[in-house]
Amino acid sequence: MKVKVNDSYSERFETKTGVRQGDLSSALLFSVVLDSVITNLEVRGNITSRLKEIFSYADDIVIIGIKKQISIYTFCELKHEALNVGLIVNNN
Repeated sequence: MKVKVNDSYSERFETKTGVRQGDLSSALLFSVVLDSVITNLEVRGNITSRLKEIFSYADDIVIIGIKKQISIYTFCELKHEALNVGLIVNNN
């Protein structure tokens, strides 16, 4: 793993354990990763012209689409992008 700070990367290092659930840094790291996942999803336009909206708070995500198929497609996109960074989406 490498860490990027500004425009430079650290030397590669191996992680052996993660942060404990409930640790302050755990929530921060999760929020940073989730923000990057949602940013990678294509949501353009303004509130009247968008086909979909994605809202997130803590570990909850709401997807709103003008058609059911758009919401389902967006969910699949979110699930795929999350898997790319090691997050697993709970369908419930």
